[in-house]
Amino acid sequence: MNEKINNIILCFDNSDLSLQASEAALDIAVALGSEVVGVHAYNAFMHEGAFRIMEPTLPEAYQKEEILQKQRTVHSTLINVGMEKISLSYLKPVEDSFQSAGVSFRPKVVEGKNYSVINAVLREEDGDLVMIGSSGFNGNGTGFIGSVCSRVLRNNDKNFLIVRKHIDLRQPKFVVCLDGSSSSINALKMADLFAGKFGAGIHLVYGFDSELHKNLFMRLKESVINREGFSFNSKQQEKIHDEFIDKGLARVGNMILDKAEKEVIDAEHRAQSTDIGKGWGLVGEIDRAPFVKKVLEGHIYKRICDYASEINADMIFIGRNGRHFSEGMDIGSVTENVVRFAPCSIFVSQSEKYKGWEL
Repeated sequence: MNEKINNIILCFDNSDLSLQASEAALDIAVALGSEVVGVHAYNAFMHEGAFRIMEPTLPEAYQKEEILQKQRTVHSTLINVGMEKISLSYLKPVEDSFQSAGVSFRPKVVEGKNYSVINAVLREEDGDLVMIGSSGFNGNGTGFIGSVCSRVLRNNDKNFLIVRKHIDLRQPKFVVCLDGSSSSINALKMADLFAGKFGAGIHLVYGFDSELHKNLFMRLKESVINREGFSFNSKQQEKIHDEFIDKGLARVGNMILDKAEKEVIDAEHRAQSTDIGKGWGLVGEIDRAPFVKKVLEGHIYKRICDYASEINADMIFIGRNGRHFSEGMDIGSVTENVVRFAPCSIFVSQSEKYKGWEL
């Protein structure tokens, strides 16, 4: 995975969240030296279809076919020309703000179904980061993700920053979700890159759900204990199983967090020290806040979201898929639910084929 953000694709529809996304994109582009493409899609065909549906409601004088055809032509021209001009007007103040900050910004206005247009642009532009609001004009509270955001996220295996609210990048707090998978390692590397530029405090978290394993064990116990001739000390086995699972999963989590600290966080700090010792230094680097390691027990997506709320996190970094990734999987269930229920914005890192760390 490319660990630099050279090109950002900003999806913009002039909604409040897309305005928040454009502000964050500007901060990130300035810090990382990125170029930005601003994309807006408008669906003229949808409006033409709506006009056709309403034709029977027009006064009788307009019901003649030649008059209807003339109205269709006029309406089509107005819609296509008007919506293109409106779309360009949406992007103009955004373009001005980026250019004023010395950031290369290229507006791109395309007619078509919103998510389909964005998918096509992402294939053409091959950006390193896609920034999009979690919803457009129809946001509907906790757990709601707009259809465009959902479809674009599912159809494109890229780095995404999904904006749920204003992102304060003045010494922010980042929650980085780790399970040792390749995607989570990518998320950690991206968080480390951002932390170096914005002086962020990093909270490394590993989550496990012991209740899931206990419930599976109970179902297994109930299915075998009634078999004729089967000897099974259920209470003793249950105690051994629970202790093994609880302590074992917590131990695995601590091993992953320690490895993250050693191989990514400490390695980056050593590289900085070496560069500074050579007299070069790192331009634009800010002193980082201390980082925290935390093992979370419970329903994984919920514990991640709850923890982010507890510390008032500004962003959650998470891999697209975990260790259970298989070919054809678009997004992991934990990641999908974090995207839906997170109290802050979410960075979803692209997946990779290898399984990740060996502990």
